[in-house]
Amino acid sequence: MQLPNFAVKRRVSTAMIALILVVVGVISFSRLGLDLFPDLEYPTVSVVTTYRGASPEDIENLITKPLEGVVGSVNGVKKVTSITSEGTSAIQVEFEWGTNLDFAAQDVRDRIGLYKGFLPEAASDPLVVKFNMAQIPVIFWGVVGDRSMSELKTIVEDEVARRFERLDGVAAATTYSMDTREILVDVNKDALASFGLAFDRVLGALMAGNMNMPAGYLVERHSDFLVRTIGEFESLDDVRNTIVGSTAKGQPIYVRDVADVRDTLKETRFIGRIEGEKAVYLMVSKRSGANTALVGKAVKAELENIKKTLPPDVKFLQIMDQSEMIQHVTKGTAATAWQGGLLAVALIFFFLMNWRPTLIIGVAIPLSIITTFIALYFAGYTLNLLTLGGLALGIGMLVDNAIVVIENMYRHIQEGKDALSAARLGASEVGMAITASTLTTIVVFLPMAFATGLTGMMTRGLALSVAFSLVASLFVALTIVPAMGSVLFQRKEGDAQAIRKTIGRDFTGARNKYRRALEWALHHRKIVIFGTLGVFALSLFLIPVLGTEFMPSMDRGMLVMSVKTPVGTSLEETNRIVTMIESVIRSRPEVQITSTQIGSSAEENAGDAGFGNPTGPHEAVFFVGLKPTEERRLSDSQVVEEIRKRVPKFEGVKFESMDMSAMMMGGAAAPVEIKLFGKDLAKLREIADGLVVRLKDVPGLRDVTHSLSQSKPEYHLKIDRDKAARFGLTVAQVESAVQTATLGQVATRYREEGEEYDVRVRFKDEFRETIAAIRDIPISTPMGTTISLDQVADVQPGTGPIQITRDNQSRRISVTGNIVGRDLGGVVRDVQTRMKGLDEQLPAGYFVEIGGSYSQMTDMFKTLGWVFLLAVLMVYMVMASQFESLKHPFIIMFTIPLCFIGVVLGLLVFGHTLNLAVGIGIILLAGVAVNNAIVMIDYTNQLRRDGMEIKEAILQGAVTRLRPVLLTALTTILGVFPMAVARGQGAEMRSPLGVTLLGGLTSTTFLTLFVIPVMYSLFERVRFKKTAAKN
Repeated sequence: MQLPNFAVKRRVSTAMIALILVVVGVISFSRLGLDLFPDLEYPTVSVVTTYRGASPEDIENLITKPLEGVVGSVNGVKKVTSITSEGTSAIQVEFEWGTNLDFAAQDVRDRIGLYKGFLPEAASDPLVVKFNMAQIPVIFWGVVGDRSMSELKTIVEDEVARRFERLDGVAAATTYSMDTREILVDVNKDALASFGLAFDRVLGALMAGNMNMPAGYLVERHSDFLVRTIGEFESLDDVRNTIVGSTAKGQPIYVRDVADVRDTLKETRFIGRIEGEKAVYLMVSKRSGANTALVGKAVKAELENIKKTLPPDVKFLQIMDQSEMIQHVTKGTAATAWQGGLLAVALIFFFLMNWRPTLIIGVAIPLSIITTFIALYFAGYTLNLLTLGGLALGIGMLVDNAIVVIENMYRHIQEGKDALSAARLGASEVGMAITASTLTTIVVFLPMAFATGLTGMMTRGLALSVAFSLVASLFVALTIVPAMGSVLFQRKEGDAQAIRKTIGRDFTGARNKYRRALEWALHHRKIVIFGTLGVFALSLFLIPVLGTEFMPSMDRGMLVMSVKTPVGTSLEETNRIVTMIESVIRSRPEVQITSTQIGSSAEENAGDAGFGNPTGPHEAVFFVGLKPTEERRLSDSQVVEEIRKRVPKFEGVKFESMDMSAMMMGGAAAPVEIKLFGKDLAKLREIADGLVVRLKDVPGLRDVTHSLSQSKPEYHLKIDRDKAARFGLTVAQVESAVQTATLGQVATRYREEGEEYDVRVRFKDEFRETIAAIRDIPISTPMGTTISLDQVADVQPGTGPIQITRDNQSRRISVTGNIVGRDLGGVVRDVQTRMKGLDEQLPAGYFVEIGGSYSQMTDMFKTLGWVFLLAVLMVYMVMASQFESLKHPFIIMFTIPLCFIGVVLGLLVFGHTLNLAVGIGIILLAGVAVNNAIVMIDYTNQLRRDGMEIKEAILQGAVTRLRPVLLTALTTILGVFPMAVARGQGAEMRSPLGVTLLGGLTSTTFLTLFVIPVMYSLFERVRFKKTAAKN
């Protein structure tokens, strides 16, 4: 191999190459984004339409169903789901992974644009948005002050949010609060009737009386002048003095004569407070690909500057800060990496007792990592939990190639060669071997490139991070290591003898003991083989005990909990109940800050951050910030359980917690979800009620409920078409008149100091807030007369759903539950047991599916399963190419099952489940576990080619390679040890991966020393007998 020769001969050039890598690597590192997870772009487009005051069933028929059919015809659509609630239709269009979402979103907009004219006139234009992890707020504040919410919101929007949006990396700074200014024109029905005026006259007068119009141009004295008519309202008196008609005597009738004009707040069913004070909420989100930590730092620095100019009573209370959590998690991950590297270097010094090789490896590790940063930067990845985890995993493996090269250089020095020759030959001789060994590790990640879905997106960054670092370590081992060795080992004769003496700590005692143990194993092959098979079978038997889940739940330092009172409960009563629960939450010593949101309007449902907000006056959501993990004794899930025990019980009130990890990853809010499909909501409710009863007492399952658990009281207006037609009215005209009278209609906009506010016209409260008043609503007919509503419609009490969920254009109810103290797989198995026979009991056209996190988990295990099988196959093919043999690679493949013994035992000891992190670790082991066996078999074959007898070749090959085998294995084991025993925020994701590698490498290293030589002798014996029989 020429690369080591070049490195030794051109040491200055090699040093310059190393410096270039360091400089470029440092620059790349400074430009890498920092995030918690990879920059995921879910193949999902949302279509949100609002229709103020409309019931879920009306919106389903008028908006949701038609739009589902429209978007379902777009190319590449995989699934269409929708949630229809009061005033809002939200449709989620899921595409195949890999779809270009920019084009997909534009296709959806184009299709909807063609249908938009058929939607109700009062409905908003459908809003089409792409889902991206970057939309989740980086920082979430509550702003409080000794002033009105309207004034406070203006301060936050004008003096804070706009300055934030000018910062590099900030996508949006969004505010919302319970109070929004509005100009309300309260019409007196009796006064209107006394003048013989219709409600529409007030609307029309305000629309026509508030506008500026261009009136052309005027040329005078060789100059052009623009002529404009100014008719815009300049004060509320202008609104009051707008003429709406005239009396029989010709006297004008003003708005003030028939209505009260008030500068007030928009009617809302929402209360927001933080630490008991009314608050304006401010959320800052970053641009896709921006460095979350840097964005958070810049925003907080800018806020400190802004605070100097704000009134002293305005205070910012932080509810959530992703940037702080990300910095905490990444620091912990980086700490496990350098701790692992330090342990690996210390082990090498312990084995060799020489500072020179230890220094070489101490340089090789950071140089390999810095080189990896270059690859990550140009590949477009960020530094996140997975890529940093990959680097932490690779630390122990980075030194393997360098150890093999240095050990071979030692051998040549022992033979008396000078340092230059030893460095050149030592690296060249093992160059192809360590290249093949590196390839067997890297090749296991190749199938991950073809993995699709969330699993593929999550694993790809970690896989490439490890692969890049191993390629970098191979380059360093073949260039930097021999170049440094040729300098550091080139000393006086006395130093050369000292080097030989230190490496002459030749492991003689350990080798002799190992040789005797191996001789015994070769004489008792059946015991070794069947004993190993027995332990392996036991480990497989223990797998169900481990439990399964998609991803470990991470302590994010934030809780999201909801309260649902009976449908129809007023905002005031919900607030009373929530206040009592809020006091329990705030009394916990682990709680740092509490934000409460009760109720929501249709506009807020459509426009908020989608952060689990309530959907009506009977619902509330708590956002609870916890103290840092080092300042509290309980985890976030344990805090929830303690709160749950102390929450006062109210009849019909449900208290639930939400899975923050699943929500932040774009998954289901509940781990367990059973989907019931059918046409009739009443029948679905009946089935769901029975299923809830079945599942209530499943161990570990909490908050069991279904999405249609309650109906909302309504009044239904049954319009008599024949009666309406006699007055020249259509159904749509009657409905529009009722809606305008009760909800009001925005007639125009009032402008003041650069801001615009709605001017809403409606009847006074006494003319619209009782059923008798509704029946008496006046309706203008085309004939010029006015009739009351009860002349064309019958008002009847009824009930309706508060939310309608649809899946691929079929109605669906979801029975959901949270998990406490058990694994997801175990709970779902119990759920499936309770559901036995349900399919046979369902009516025709009704069916059931299991979704939620369990669906994600099963997809993940299927993906990882075929990735593992493909990885094993590719490892075998690489080894077959290296050995030019099909038999010897087959023997080496026996090391892979040996890993499972240690993996299962390690997971049991540390209390981890089988999950995504463990699956990645097992795939990685498929490439790492074979390396030691490759070294042993390769050297044994070499001895046999030199004429040595089989048994002696096996013994000599295994004993000679004992030190490099132990060195490479133990450095990798120690490299992942800090990750395996890690604690604190983010360790929930790292530890299972570290334990998998720690346990797997430990068992396979020990068993490889005996099982592989025994299997080799067995196969060779069979071949020898066949050859003898043939002869």
